[in-house]
Amino acid sequence: MKENKNTDEILPANLNLYDLTDIKLLTNNDDMLFVKLLNILIEMFSSETKNIRSLAKDNDWKAIAEIVHKLKTSLIHIQVNSLKQVVRDLEDYEDQNNEKLNLLKDEFCNALDNIVIYLKVDLSAFTDV
Repeated sequence: MKENKNTDEILPANLNLYDLTDIKLLTNNDDMLFVKLLNILIEMFSSETKNIRSLAKDNDWKAIAEIVHKLKTSLIHIQVNSLKQVVRDLEDYEDQNNEKLNLLKDEFCNALDNIVIYLKVDLSAFTDV
């Protein structure tokens, strides 16, 4: 793996979807740990997005709420502030109708898809410098 010569710089490719500053601080500038955490986030978001879409076909909003709740901590750590209300609404699924929940699910999953794309870009840029 090539080292990033600018390890203090967080790569700006993500269009403000998220901020990796806290992850960088958490890893204490350990490049290998940083890369490992990015890979974990990519895999987790990709996998859970598929699970959410599958569960939504059966209107299993309780299981979706549990997944969303589980992902919330990671989203907070990378400062995905744009999804705060969507996360709350999906967690409070009992207060929503199916049509609204499907719209929220689409917004959540599409945002995670974009986050995964940009995390891969950041990871590639970080490891290829």
